[in-house]
Amino acid sequence: MAKKKGYLKGLGARYGIKLRKKYSIVHRVLKSKRKCPECGSSQFGRQVVGIWSCKKCGFKIAGYAYDIKL
Repeated sequence: MAKKKGYLKGLGARYGIKLRKKYSIVHRVLKSKRKCPECGSSQFGRQVVGIWSCKKCGFKIAGYAYDIKL
């Protein structure tokens, strides 16, 4: 049996390859490292769906569910 790798790890052989590939793309975008547009810190991430915030300076911005819009 092949090793599970990357973002498809928890899905196994379920749901079909097209949906698993789309899930992996969305998950990769969501979990990627971002810099804060205000202070330049790398502690910038999604707080809840559509709200992105910096843990260092407290800057908040509204964006998309899985990515920010700049």
